[in-house]
Amino acid sequence: MLDSPYVRRVAISLQCLGLPFEHRPVSVFRAIAEFQAINPVVKAPTLVCDDGTVLMDSSLILEYTQALARRSLMPRDPDALKGDLRVIGLALAASAAAKAGVIYCIEPLSPRETALVNNVAEAAELVRSIGHPNFRTMIDCSAAGLAEAEPVPDLIDRWLPTGLIAHVQVNDPNRRGPGQGEMKFGSILAALKRHDYAGTVAVEPFDYSPDGPGAAAFSAGYLRGLREVFG
Repeated sequence: MLDSPYVRRVAISLQCLGLPFEHRPVSVFRAIAEFQAINPVVKAPTLVCDDGTVLMDSSLILEYTQALARRSLMPRDPDALKGDLRVIGLALAASAAAKAGVIYCIEPLSPRETALVNNVAEAAELVRSIGHPNFRTMIDCSAAGLAEAEPVPDLIDRWLPTGLIAHVQVNDPNRRGPGQGEMKFGSILAALKRHDYAGTVAVEPFDYSPDGPGAAAFSAGYLRGLREVFG
């Protein structure tokens, strides 16, 4: 049952706390009768204490084991704790993404839109700290044009080879579609082609000018023309 992220969480935490334990890999699917004999709720992970008390849910098990070890795995400083909890929350999102068969991309946005992650370098640091294949980041051309110190093609050249980028959005910093503002997308598509990018390129305008169908048609035509130019 170490295929469950919650079971792994408890097993790793017990090792970090220095608490000896015995792991019994009883499947909630293939050995349900055996699991029911241990825990009628059939919830993994389940901890059977030395006195026979049965605890379930990884968070509750960790609360007990930290009390047993007389120390915490989490920092006492509120700011440090806040940072660690943010990483744990994103790691849980990555596990949920893996279960759903998708990749969760954390999107850097400009400071006027969020205080969480403002550039690709910050997002990349988070992705690396979590180290899960289903958790990566992306390049949003609109946000990059507002918050990044370097042009979008240079961002692509720097970050696409790292494997941390799983999605690209081509919208102008003026919040309209590509080709409806000052950003030049020819060099952006050329950079993607240079690195053989095979992922999704999405259009995400917020200002539908002249209207929704018109913005979609203009964006599709503009990008198709650039694609024909760059092959």
